[in-house]
Amino acid sequence: MAGPDTWALVSNGVRARILRGLETGDSKHSIELISKSKSTHLRDIMADQAGRSFASYGSGRRSAMEPGSDPILRDMQDFARETLSFLELHYRARDFRHLAIVASPKMLGILRQEMPPTLKDSVILEYPSNLVQLPQAELREGVLKLLKAERASKGGLPT
Repeated sequence: MAGPDTWALVSNGVRARILRGLETGDSKHSIELISKSKSTHLRDIMADQAGRSFASYGSGRRSAMEPGSDPILRDMQDFARETLSFLELHYRARDFRHLAIVASPKMLGILRQEMPPTLKDSVILEYPSNLVQLPQAELREGVLKLLKAERASKGGLPT
């Protein structure tokens, strides 16, 4: 199974569940983080009309301005940084030694980009799947199965 002091992060971009003590069953008392963004629906974020700007040349016509970035992606990046900061704090406090990450494919990519170097060394599994909605017991069992499969494929995980 998982090595000593293994935690798991399960996330989909707006919700994160942190399972503690996978090998001891302490994950009955998981930590749950929820994105603080007011809306995760693009239709709500983009409800206002685009801004207007004046042409810097010619007749001074006004035209609509396109939004500068993807607000949902920005919210997911902020949430990833917040979640990873929380985990890094606990890692530095030696609350865990190994971290398994199971996240929706887009969120997994964001977590990889935002991962602090100190926490990166603790990662023993990265798996692209959205398991956030599973009940607690099924979630724990699913993550343990993924860890077991990863261990078998690599010839053993670090302890």
